[in-house]
Amino acid sequence: MGGVPRTSPFFLLSMLLSFIVPVYNNAAAFAQCRRSLLPLVESGIAEIVTVDDGSVAPLVPDGHGVRLLRTDHRGAAAARNAGIEAATGEFVWFVDADDIVVMDGIECLIDDLRSMPKWVPMMHIGRMVIQSSPQEKPAAGVPDASATLCCRPLSLVRPRSSIADHTTNIVRRSWLMEHSELRYPEDMSILEDTVFALRVVESAGQCMCNDTYRFYCHRTFNQSTTAGAWSAERSGRFMGDICRFFVFLRSYADRHSAFAAVGRFFERMRYVYLRVATVKGCPRRDLDRLVSVVGRPSPCPMWFYLFVAFLCRTFRQKR
Repeated sequence: MGGVPRTSPFFLLSMLLSFIVPVYNNAAAFAQCRRSLLPLVESGIAEIVTVDDGSVAPLVPDGHGVRLLRTDHRGAAAARNAGIEAATGEFVWFVDADDIVVMDGIECLIDDLRSMPKWVPMMHIGRMVIQSSPQEKPAAGVPDASATLCCRPLSLVRPRSSIADHTTNIVRRSWLMEHSELRYPEDMSILEDTVFALRVVESAGQCMCNDTYRFYCHRTFNQSTTAGAWSAERSGRFMGDICRFFVFLRSYADRHSAFAAVGRFFERMRYVYLRVATVKGCPRRDLDRLVSVVGRPSPCPMWFYLFVAFLCRTFRQKR
């Protein structure tokens, strides 16, 4: 996509955002991600803090608003935490290396970030639409910036609800630096991003919220650590983290039982990860372990999940 014209208001503003992008052995995907973010970098609005998480073939620094950190391979959570410490922008925004960000409507978002009161630590964007193909044209129209409002978290801030309707948070860096406990859990290799997001929302007290934004991105590569069917070893490792997540989420839901959206989020995540464990072909011991934490599945009986998991183990390639 083309750069932002020098006559744009972007060009007159100081650096505002730090995009934090962990990269591990997916340089080709990151190259496209970087190109999609360059309009803001070239306009002086943003920097890209790239954390090379011990890739076999190290990334080559290319300068021009892109800062490169190299760390030993410790996972995406540790890479993002290193990015927080290294960032210099007023706000941090976490982007995956295989995301391509479509800039439609970003102008209103930048204006709202600039006008946020200093005591508000984060902006919550209610809808982040994942495109399945880079050829899909985003819906036309400018977000309704007048709908941005200051609110108590959880009463109007909704957790991510589905694969096509995500949420994202842009967090004030100085506030994160004052709250060192708000970091990605480095001992988790799955769902660590959701734990971080929920902790941030819970701790924020006040945030800007706008459900009218449509922040478009699409995935260029499927290099997720959870892609494909899971071997027994991988299933056991991930299931430990998934169960820990649900213990955290149940406690979180209990603390905020007044908000129906949190309860619905728990129920949806329970359904999603019972389905995930099934289609990944997890062994029965791991399915039983998950059920012992989240409760018995419904409406499908347990034998149905076990049967589908058996078929997936039989016919799908393990990773």
